[in-house]
Amino acid sequence: MTIDTIVIIIFFAVSMIGSPGPANMALMAAGARYGYRASLPFVLGTSSGFLLVGIGVAAGLGTLFEIFPALRITFLILSAAYILYLAWKIAFSPVKKAGNDARSGYFAGLFVHPLNPKAWAMLIAAYSQFSSPELSPLMNFLVIQIIFQIIGITLNSLWCAGGDMLARIVQSPATLQRINQGLAALMLVVVSLSVWQSGLI
Repeated sequence: MTIDTIVIIIFFAVSMIGSPGPANMALMAAGARYGYRASLPFVLGTSSGFLLVGIGVAAGLGTLFEIFPALRITFLILSAAYILYLAWKIAFSPVKKAGNDARSGYFAGLFVHPLNPKAWAMLIAAYSQFSSPELSPLMNFLVIQIIFQIIGITLNSLWCAGGDMLARIVQSPATLQRINQGLAALMLVVVSLSVWQSGLI
C-alpha cells in the first residue's frame, strides 16, 4: 500500500468519522451529561464496537447484506430500535453532573457502531476502495483498522469533550436538557440520512 493511498484513507476517515452521526451525537450528549472523564468507558466502547464492524466487513458480512435482503431488513430494524433507544435516553434522561455514580458505560458504547448503518457503509466503502492487491487480506484489515481506530478515538474524544465543555458553559439544567433533546433529534436525522445514502435500503 502506497503512502498516497494511506493519506487518502486518513482524509476519508477524518471526513467520515468527524462528521455528525449517531455515535458522535451520543458521545457529545454523554460528555454533556456525565463529563469527559466519566464518559471515557463509553468512548472506548464505541471504539471497540467499530473494530467489531471492521471484523464483520472483512469477514464478508457486508456482502451478505446484499445477498440476503431479509438479513439486511433485520439489521435495519435492530439499528432503528437501538438508535431510537439512545435518542430517547439522551432526550429524556435527567441532566447529571459527572461523579462516582454518574457514568456512561463501556457496553452502552459497544453497540453503537455495530447497529449504526453509517459505520457499516463507511467501512464497506473503505475496504472496497482502498484494499491493496499487493497485501494479504489480514494486512489490509490491519492497516485500515489502525488508521480508523487512531482517528476514531481522537475525534470521538473531541466530540465527547465538546459536550463536556458545553455543559460547563451552559449552567441551566433546563437549557442542557433542551440541548440534549436537540442532539437526540439530530441523531435521528443523520441516521436516517445514513441509511438512505448507504444503499442498505
